[in-house]
Amino acid sequence: MLRSIGSVTFLALLMVACGGGGGGASSPPPPPATYTVGGTVTGLSGPGLVLQNGGGDDLPISASGAFTFATPMLSGTSYSVTVKTPPNSLGCGVANGAGTIAAANVMNVTVTCETGYTVGGTVSGLVGSGFTLEICTPNSSNRAPGPPFCRNLKQIGANGTFTLDSGYPAGYSGRDYVSIAQQPSSPPQDCVISNANISIQNANDTSVTVSCADHSEYLYVTNAADNTLSSYSVDATTGAVAVIGAPTATGTSPYAIVGSQAYGGGRFVFVANEGSNDVFAFAVDPTSGALTAVPGSPFAAGTNPQAMAVFLGYFLFVANAGSDYVSVYPIDPNTGALGAPSTAGTAKSPTSIVIDPEGSQMYVANHGGSNDISEILGQTAVPGSPFPAGGNPLSLALGAGGKFLYSANPDATNPSISGFSVDAGIGVLSPLSGSPFPLPVSHYIATDQTGTYLYVTSGASIVGYGINATTGALTALPGFPVATGANAYSITIDPTNHILYVTNDGAANISGFILDASTGALTPMAGSPFPAGSHPQFIATF
Repeated sequence: MLRSIGSVTFLALLMVACGGGGGGASSPPPPPATYTVGGTVTGLSGPGLVLQNGGGDDLPISASGAFTFATPMLSGTSYSVTVKTPPNSLGCGVANGAGTIAAANVMNVTVTCETGYTVGGTVSGLVGSGFTLEICTPNSSNRAPGPPFCRNLKQIGANGTFTLDSGYPAGYSGRDYVSIAQQPSSPPQDCVISNANISIQNANDTSVTVSCADHSEYLYVTNAADNTLSSYSVDATTGAVAVIGAPTATGTSPYAIVGSQAYGGGRFVFVANEGSNDVFAFAVDPTSGALTAVPGSPFAAGTNPQAMAVFLGYFLFVANAGSDYVSVYPIDPNTGALGAPSTAGTAKSPTSIVIDPEGSQMYVANHGGSNDISEILGQTAVPGSPFPAGGNPLSLALGAGGKFLYSANPDATNPSISGFSVDAGIGVLSPLSGSPFPLPVSHYIATDQTGTYLYVTSGASIVGYGINATTGALTALPGFPVATGANAYSITIDPTNHILYVTNDGAANISGFILDASTGALTPMAGSPFPAGSHPQFIATF
């Protein structure tokens, strides 16, 4: 009897475990929650407006009021609301149009339509695909880093006239301008805008002109003893360089150099002149690579400017070693002219600048006795800054996507490389285990475009290290050191991440190498080294 009761009990438990009692299969899980994207349209009084979300969800709008796109979206997916078709005689702008669904309906997209004059112009030389224009308003303060507010994306598929989807009142003369959101591809091209500033009289503005040409690469080198700048064209396949014309005159003792490409497509080169305490700005001809001085150039700097960095093509940072501060200049994206600078204090003798990938932190190496690194958030020092480094820190480089910071410390007695982990919050620096590392370094360092490898100048050679993406530890790469010219000085890696150049200060030339991105190995390129002026210091590439 007890055995029989136990069997019945076991059978009952088995049925419960299997969902027994009803004899049916288990219920399917509920579908994942979805959310809608919508907002409000104002200023619209008739048909013709078509909004689009993500390039495929079209929504015709015939009157002002609330709207909601029909297709729901999962949390974590991106949305992008644009004007696909503007209404007749109206320009409609979109605000809060892009973002990521965060487990809630999006209801704050605003579309504002105004009767007014349109902005447009002509495109010539276009053969690639994907070319996209937009209208931008500069950062409101224009004195601190921050991207412009851009809207009204419009893809241009052919040469001829175009009209952007925005309406402006008569007499408008604000700071808005037409900008390039995406350059053409397939084949790649370089397009440049002329007359980008929007100016409305009593008619549509049709003065914007866009000229597109074959994609080209250029390289520029400062020659400190010649007071000149050498220009080169670059073979995109081999990396070999060819001299463009005679060297360009600069200020006294040109040192640091940086290239900048504005959203409008314009290319500019900035040169810091140690001897004349100023910054020269040059516009780059996209077809020939020739340089033309920007109106107002040179621009006054602090004492002994030694390093520069550009943020988003809109702000130029200059480290003034003799003044112990960094100058922050707004860049006119249309002309390359520099506006009145503000300043941010550092420790003694700042000689190198790097900006983190998000543009939120700036790190400055202080070479003149304080032997540390200043960190500046906006224009305010971060708590704990400056952070101790090795002897005479001269050069900085970020690795592993900004997770680690390295400084070259070419101290005459104890040369080393310091390594720091970067806090994901405000970027506070913490020394890596074993830092500073007793490694040979004579001048400058650089990481490749992926932050996987660190390259270091050492006498007449260059040494390569692999960067551990988890710990930041440095491991010597096989095949190094690689010979360069006498007194290898600075290192530059082109934007494609397959060409590395080294200026050889003592040999008056440039060494060029093909970089193997899978191993970090360097192979001397045909024709290297290439001639430069006397005491070449730094390189800018496009």
